[in-house]
Amino acid sequence: MLLVMLKVEPTPAPPEADDARTLALVARCRQGDAAAWRTLYAAHFDFVHRTARNLGTPPAELDDVAHDVFAIAFRKLDRFHEGQLTTWLYRICANVVTDHHRRRRVRGALMAVFGPAVDPDADIARGPTPEGQLQQAQAQAQVAKILERMRPKKREVFALFEIEGLSGEEIARRVGCPVDTVWTRLFHARKEFAQIGRRLGLMEDAS
Repeated sequence: MLLVMLKVEPTPAPPEADDARTLALVARCRQGDAAAWRTLYAAHFDFVHRTARNLGTPPAELDDVAHDVFAIAFRKLDRFHEGQLTTWLYRICANVVTDHHRRRRVRGALMAVFGPAVDPDADIARGPTPEGQLQQAQAQAQVAKILERMRPKKREVFALFEIEGLSGEEIARRVGCPVDTVWTRLFHARKEFAQIGRRLGLMEDAS
């Protein structure tokens, strides 16, 4: 067995409690102070970026993960009442990284159905080969098996976002719910899609 040793930069442990300056900054953010939010973002961006990297996020996705973490933190800042801000941000980051890993597996399954099926040895002008068409039909059947077992509200937002490519705002208007509800349903829908796929033997477990 080949063992590859990875050098992981440890995330430094911050102090047990945030100082008064940080708490005051958080209070200003809650009041809608845009400058305070930019300061908080700048102060903690490196921590979130490094945490995401140490949790196994590919380099190409690090900025997207960090953006998602701060977007969630901004929406849920009222829920932070005590403890350490970096600990709270770490938990959000861990959840976002997990969702990105899950999303990568889900999209891998969907690409077999809805992505370009190009045989490198085939003439592109003639379209996909019979083998490629068969593989796509099999993948469609597998995805259909998963979708039909999902809860309706989750399946709806999953199909609109992952398959039809609608934005969160467009989905919210279509299904008649807040955008935050769309993202919550999508988060759980991806999880359910992967769980059902694994249970049916159609998707592999995460390594």
